[in-house]
Amino acid sequence: MKWTTGALASILLLGGCQTGNQQYSLSGGEKGVFNSRNAGSPISQDRLKGLDEAQLTALLGAPQLDRKDGPARVLRYQSDGCTLFVSMYQRDGQPWRAEFADAYDTQLRPLAPPDQCAGSIAAQRRRTA
Repeated sequence: MKWTTGALASILLLGGCQTGNQQYSLSGGEKGVFNSRNAGSPISQDRLKGLDEAQLTALLGAPQLDRKDGPARVLRYQSDGCTLFVSMYQRDGQPWRAEFADAYDTQLRPLAPPDQCAGSIAAQRRRTA
């Protein structure tokens, strides 16, 4: 009886470790799918690179998040179809400048390149007061 109870408990415990299909993936190798009601015109990463904060605000609007960590700063922008992270750095007392951008679809899958995402954010940008 003890053996049967132990075996049943083991099966139940192992069964509890099984997970269903994951809806989101951060590193599963899945490519993102861009879909937006107002996609605008793509903006290349090369166009974003080197822009200062005022130029980014004029192009993309106000960021939803501004995170500073030492010499690095990450601005987060969002449209109906994606999220864009623009990484900025401040070197030798110069103004903050964009160095690269990463984009993700609404399921948090990477979009490469971020061009379409940046275009949709510019088309849907929120103006600062």
